[in-house]
Amino acid sequence: MTDLTPEALAILAGGAPSPKGGRKQAIAAVALLTVVAAGGGAALGLMLMPAAVPPAAAPEAQAADAPAPAAGEPVQGKVVALEPVLTTIAAPVGAQILLQASLVLDPAAAVDETTLATQVQADTVLFVRTLELAQLEGARGLLHLKEDLLERARLRSPAVTEVAVRSLVLR
Repeated sequence: MTDLTPEALAILAGGAPSPKGGRKQAIAAVALLTVVAAGGGAALGLMLMPAAVPPAAAPEAQAADAPAPAAGEPVQGKVVALEPVLTTIAAPVGAQILLQASLVLDPAAAVDETTLATQVQADTVLFVRTLELAQLEGARGLLHLKEDLLERARLRSPAVTEVAVRSLVLR
């Protein structure tokens, strides 16, 4: 057995060595794949992009749902503090949560604040008991918690415009 490369064996046999265009071909292949990947990513981004609301339709879209305040804008409405919720969560076993939240109510709505606060607080206790620690991790976890609490509060009364989480402690 010899330790000769295929090119050396081809030269010894009288043939021409194989072409050395491997590096140029590799660069061309990588460039082609990069262009294809960029085009595919752009196409996927355009397909997944939410449809923009035309400026003329924006007031009707906001009137259908409770308007959310812009960033940095103070929340308008009556603030009703809920009793603190101290309970265990579903996982990990033995983990506890302390949640202090408030409801922001539409000032034009006529609701019994005490009854509403009691009902929402009871719903919050039941909901928090089903949570797992992984669901509450990070800013996204807090955002999802606020959205879930707001959804449950709005089921009790459409006068609820926002749920403010004042403190959240996990142990």
